[in-house]
Amino acid sequence: MSAISNQKSEIRNSESGQALVLVLLALLLGVVLVSGFLYFASTSQRATTSAINQTTQRYSSDAGIERGLWWLQYGGLTQTLTTIGSSVITQTQINNLTVTIIITRTTPSP
Repeated sequence: MSAISNQKSEIRNSESGQALVLVLLALLLGVVLVSGFLYFASTSQRATTSAINQTTQRYSSDAGIERGLWWLQYGGLTQTLTTIGSSVITQTQINNLTVTIIITRTTPSP
């Protein structure tokens, strides 16, 4: 019996630490995969936020242009801007952004 127990003892001694190495490699692989996923998620969130901000700014500037055109057509600005080079500057809130509208007369009236 002692020969068998010596063989088992030798097998255990030659395999000691292998499980630890395998667990550490699996842990390292998990950390690499999770950190890559978290980096991707963070970058995606920043890109989405930036795209939303740019879209909001674009829509706000377009709305400011439309408001300026409306003031020219229906708001009586054509009577206010009587000389070439005269201008009107106003600010308004659109989509929680302050939009500055500058209207300048560049041509003589027909």
